[in-house]
Amino acid sequence: MVLKNKNSKKHLGQFFTPNYIAKFMVKNVYNFLNRSVKINIEKITVLEPSVGKGIFLNHLLKHGFKNITAYEIDKSLEEYLTNKYPYINLKFKNILKAPIEEKYDIIIGNPPYLGQNYNAQIFQEYVKKYPICKKYFVGNMDLFYYFIHIGIEKLKPGGILSFITTNYWVTKSRKTGIKLLKPHILNECYLLQYIDLSNMILFNKAKGQHNCIFMIQKKKNKEKNQEINQKIDVIQIKKLKNQKIKDRDTIKLIFKNLINNKEHNLIRKYSSALTNHILKRDNNWNLLYPKEVKIIVDQFEELCNYEDKLLLLKDYFIIRNGIIFIKDNLFILREKKNLIFKNSDIFIKINGELKKLTDIERNRLKKIYKSKSIKKYGHSTDEFVGYGIYLSKNEFQNKDKKIRNQLLREKYPNLSKFIFFHSKELRDILLNAKEDQDDLYFPRRGAFILKENNGIKNLVSLEESYECGKKIFFKYISDNNTFGYSDTQYFATSDTYFLWPKRSEDD
Repeated sequence: MVLKNKNSKKHLGQFFTPNYIAKFMVKNVYNFLNRSVKINIEKITVLEPSVGKGIFLNHLLKHGFKNITAYEIDKSLEEYLTNKYPYINLKFKNILKAPIEEKYDIIIGNPPYLGQNYNAQIFQEYVKKYPICKKYFVGNMDLFYYFIHIGIEKLKPGGILSFITTNYWVTKSRKTGIKLLKPHILNECYLLQYIDLSNMILFNKAKGQHNCIFMIQKKKNKEKNQEINQKIDVIQIKKLKNQKIKDRDTIKLIFKNLINNKEHNLIRKYSSALTNHILKRDNNWNLLYPKEVKIIVDQFEELCNYEDKLLLLKDYFIIRNGIIFIKDNLFILREKKNLIFKNSDIFIKINGELKKLTDIERNRLKKIYKSKSIKKYGHSTDEFVGYGIYLSKNEFQNKDKKIRNQLLREKYPNLSKFIFFHSKELRDILLNAKEDQDDLYFPRRGAFILKENNGIKNLVSLEESYECGKKIFFKYISDNNTFGYSDTQYFATSDTYFLWPKRSEDD
């Protein structure tokens, strides 16, 4: 489910789980329980935290589960659900306000997806209303992280949680929204299974079509202090003719084979080279890494040993993602929308009024690229998405922030007016991310890197490097090794990663 707004069904952004996915997820959990222990199905307690139209309830009942509790915040579904599932313990309120003391053997569902970056107000409200949200809030997180957190806390020891979500959290590392999520999972649970669905389009109108299903199991108390190297099973759906799978019938056939545990040419099953003991609390979990591939990689690593030291990319480069603006839609100006070119002049639209940019202001507009522009050894220069407002903290770096901002307004009057017109929204985003609201003129990330010289670390501006430095860049998510290179202007957003040399470029 993708949640857009909590005030009405129309704006809930609900993408209900297809029947074949719910059927597979329920049977998958059922099979695991039957495989691991003898169970009395009627005594198993089940929680569905975001029930929607009840598709999971239908399959849970078919498998004999009876002790089921389900939560739903959409009141327009109350009559329908109550009539269809009279014996389910239905609660029409937010699961995030549920008492932690209620524990379950199984938690299963499709929690709502909502990025914090552009929905600051909703997250602020949740932090104020729900203790679980206050406890686990992190900037750049997603709403479904809360559902994982509360799910972990409401699981009985040995209990199972299985969700379908987007998969970005799996590959995120430190300084992102997983700061509290991954440690919570590793402290309390084992990751048992990861099913990669990123090569399928499951929800036609939803953003973020990189989905996954995962299963975690709550550790028993005695296991929390033990280093048990629990393996991680992986199921990976491959592309069809090098394209993402969109055809409903093909997707249904794949899930039918998953449900019946049958082979299919697009289904790949293996054990990840990573195990629970290896997973890092603050780093990328590269789960799609088969054991047999690791054997080959280990052989390569032997060849990369020099004087008994394994040489790594990070020994030569600082690896960082591109620019993260406070809000892309505001800081990246679009031609004919809020940026108008007339003859040799450039105008910015502020509240319907055109303001002519000065020459100094024009120099602060940078062509911004997304990762789709990257091609082998370069990039498509025509595939920029707009003109980013790129102001530098370094320009008045020794000034008090209030004075600095005043000087910026004087030097860049029209760009400043544009930013100030949206200041409330920008300040709310910064406040929600626990960042300085006086920094509303600048990129949040990607403008500086920390470099070490003679043992002294300094923040170094990347503006000159973006402008004319030698740089290598690649897509954050890609199924092939395509690296671009440029020694001319190339500013890119955070879906692009850069390799910044630790030594001088000439070395």
